[in-house]
Amino acid sequence: MSQESVSLSAESVQRQSYTEPTDRAMVDSDDHEGSSHSAEQFGIGLSLGFLLGGVAGVIGNSLPIGVMLGLTFGVVLGVYFMERR
Repeated sequence: MSQESVSLSAESVQRQSYTEPTDRAMVDSDDHEGSSHSAEQFGIGLSLGFLLGGVAGVIGNSLPIGVMLGLTFGVVLGVYFMERR
């Protein structure tokens, strides 16, 4: 009696673990090229903004002003470079 219940439970586990094959959409690697380039351009603008903010902070002799201007310039330049192309 116990062997029958074990074999029946094993069959039910095998039936439950089987999944139907699904259709997969093919994704061309070229589709991601634009987003990767945009992210790269945003990173370049962000880096330049931090550099300009750091220079402004040194000139103004204030770390908080440098950080604030760096973030502001970085985001603005990043969005500009990203949307420019």
